[in-house]
Amino acid sequence: MRERVLSESAESAVSTPDSSREPWRVAALVCLAASLLPISLTGGALAAPHVGSEFGSGVAATQWVANAYMLTFAAFMAVTGSLADRIGRRRVFLGGLVTFAAALYLAAAGPSIVVVDIARAVAGAGAASVVTSGSALLAATYTGARKSRAFAMLGTSFGLGLACGPLIGGALISLGDWRLLFGLIAGAATVLLAISPFVIQESTGPEGEIDAVGGVTFTAGLAALITALVEAQQRGLTHPVVVTAAVAAAALFVTFTVTERRRAEPLFDVSLFALPKFLAVCVVPTVLAFGFVALVVVLPPYLESVEGADSGEVGLWLAAMTMPALVVPMFAGLVANRLAPRTILAVSLALQAAGAVWLATSFNPAGLALVGGGFGLSLSVLDGTAVSVVDPGRSGMAAGLFNTVRLTGEAVGIAAVGAALSTLLHGRIGDDAAELLRGEPAGQLAADYTGALDVVLWTVAGLSLAGAAVVWRLLSQPEPAPATPEPAVLTS
Repeated sequence: MRERVLSESAESAVSTPDSSREPWRVAALVCLAASLLPISLTGGALAAPHVGSEFGSGVAATQWVANAYMLTFAAFMAVTGSLADRIGRRRVFLGGLVTFAAALYLAAAGPSIVVVDIARAVAGAGAASVVTSGSALLAATYTGARKSRAFAMLGTSFGLGLACGPLIGGALISLGDWRLLFGLIAGAATVLLAISPFVIQESTGPEGEIDAVGGVTFTAGLAALITALVEAQQRGLTHPVVVTAAVAAAALFVTFTVTERRRAEPLFDVSLFALPKFLAVCVVPTVLAFGFVALVVVLPPYLESVEGADSGEVGLWLAAMTMPALVVPMFAGLVANRLAPRTILAVSLALQAAGAVWLATSFNPAGLALVGGGFGLSLSVLDGTAVSVVDPGRSGMAAGLFNTVRLTGEAVGIAAVGAALSTLLHGRIGDDAAELLRGEPAGQLAADYTGALDVVLWTVAGLSLAGAAVVWRLLSQPEPAPATPEPAVLTS
């Protein structure tokens, strides 16, 4: 037994970089790559109507320019995180950058809406690889206070991408070229790809088989679920496409559950949800998705329709919400080691609630800034807290499971808020709602559009306050004590 422990320790030392010697260039590279991913998300949401106009496509096909990226981004999180632990975080990180860049080059040159939608879906899979392997690289490379600072940098990088996305997208689309937007993001990813092999060392988790069956069934099931949610917004709950996707999702999840129970090393350890800290950090981004993330997608047509904003002005409006997501993590990272995660995360949800109430009573940039500030505050601690509940050898799995929950919550939040707004608006004005939801001038119907959005915002405020209470309670519970082995019984 002693020889086995020494052997495992030696293997761990070989596969994990020495954090005392590793400079900050690894964190800088991972964070720069991570900043591109939300730019692709918000830029895609702004570009979608212009892509649809160029190809003359319908509403559903146009919305998949944004939704396809989010779908695969969420669906591939778990499998890419587990894969990174098994075959190497550096390898998966580089593969993710290659996939992300190549797919966006294809989207930029796409000759049809179908090609653009498919390319965006492939780019989402690459983005999932970058996030999970990048988080695992940081967890394996740094320790102690250096790890906390590295993950604070990662949170700031997401904020940077969210802040710059609307501004970059709005400016380029105002120039009339959505293709240039995708091409520039792909070009930046290419530069990072060229640098990465000289900066990042390889690291792996414990040896084990790759769970191919679990990976395929879970990824396909999650993709089917998100497809059902997205299509239900346009086609209705009883449409054959929606019903088929929902049934497929249920069947695939049942298959996944049955097969995973028989495996000694499942795709991810669902027992993590029994840990209050891990469950809390999963609740926070799920609730924030119904506010900040969903508003990034549903506000552009409202601003065009009611406020008469063009693409550049929409970008500036959204920047009022996304810029705080950049600025707040910079300051929150300085106090993250002094304040309990319970306080930071509960306050982040309370800020979103306050911002939603302000927007519902008076739509203005200050309310948007509060929503963005709440989201940005959470970024300073979420990723680091999620991977801190497991040993470094399983950090990729923990990052994959956490980001699966986060991205699934965002996909569900976008679909749910969009469906609620659409239903409320249809109830007020009938079939004219479809034109307003595409950004057509509201005219005398502006009050109806605003009223429907206000109902959604009040609901978001209530959900955020409830989430803050749940998170506070979860993080007030003591951590479970580690299992103590029974004393050995000596026999003669």
